Amino acid sequence: MTADQTTSQQARIQRQDTRSYGVQGAMTFDSVTGLWREGVEMFSGESVFQIDLAAVTHTDSAGLALLVEWLREATQRGARIEFLNIPDQMLALAGAANLEQVLTGIRTAEKS
Repeated sequence: MTADQTTSQQARIQRQDTRSYGVQGAMTFDSVTGLWREGVEMFSGESVFQIDLAAVTHTDSAGLALLVEWLREATQRGARIEFLNIPDQMLALAGAANLEQVLTGIRTAEKS
């Protein structure tokens, strides 16, 4: 098993309850393709749901791009996402990319 496969396997989405999901592991270039595929399934039949990022261990700009893509996909399907516990590292990347307003508008809880 390669390091890329290990990273991809460690990053996953888990249903927490009816309208709540959690992302676990690293949201990086190595894992976002798999996370995107898993995430698209969340949009089926849900109008409002939450994604908790408290268990994200590391992120890079690809992780931020994934959140923006999920928002776009949800909007196209008439759904709304609320991100919980956005990691400080992701908020810093969002600020550097002038995307903080996008995340702030959808953030319902901040990592302490």
